[in-house]
Amino acid sequence: MPYVEAFWDYEDLTGEENTDLSILPDTASYLCFLYQDPLQTTHRQGCYSTRSGLAGFQSFRNDLGGDGRISGVSARLTAWGLNVFRRGVIADCAERRVDCRDLFPRYTVERIEDDLARLDTVEERVRYIEQFLLTILNPHQEDRLVQAACQMIRHARGNCQIGPLARHLGLGKRTLERRFFNHIGATPKKYARVIRLRHAILQRASLPSWADVAQEMGYYDQSHMIHDFMELYGYSPEALYPQVIASPTIQFSGLLNLHPVQ
Repeated sequence: MPYVEAFWDYEDLTGEENTDLSILPDTASYLCFLYQDPLQTTHRQGCYSTRSGLAGFQSFRNDLGGDGRISGVSARLTAWGLNVFRRGVIADCAERRVDCRDLFPRYTVERIEDDLARLDTVEERVRYIEQFLLTILNPHQEDRLVQAACQMIRHARGNCQIGPLARHLGLGKRTLERRFFNHIGATPKKYARVIRLRHAILQRASLPSWADVAQEMGYYDQSHMIHDFMELYGYSPEALYPQVIASPTIQFSGLLNLHPVQ
């Protein structure tokens, strides 16, 4: 903490039927170490097949699948978390999945994969990845102003103007945008848009209709909100919501029952 929000250990991600799963955009980066078969990831920008890999900031959902048994440990990093583990790569990792062998020494990644395959329990595997991250952790590489900007956007549930935010932090708007992109992999406006839509999903459990959700979240009207759902998620609100309730990957992407790192 405050760079890793959760770990997820899975011994057969897609199951015997190779069920397709999705990760919704939620500003996090996902660092995944797989020790059996490759994972296939389909994103609006392309298709990727990797074992261990990193998915940076995503403004569209990732659909996951693959043949065989997909086993591994994923670390869900905070939006600003990647920079303290591997500086200067976040912008290049946004909107795509990158092989860990392109981020860390190949022999290190292969050793991690081999060691994970020999460990017997969830606790051992998660502890192993946590210890690896601690060995490469460098908190001096974080940008505290960018972290503060992220937290303020989250507190506003994504409904904030970037110019006043920059002035509050003592920065010009363009300076904030440049620093934000270099540490998050997206502009503050895009980050806020993802946050706002994520909160719209969460509001549906307590409000009687999507029209009420749109009003609560400050959208101009319901059609504006539906447009954002289609553009970022590829689903209408009505089509997506049942998946949010049922999908373990969507739960891991911070929407339901997320247990924080202790």
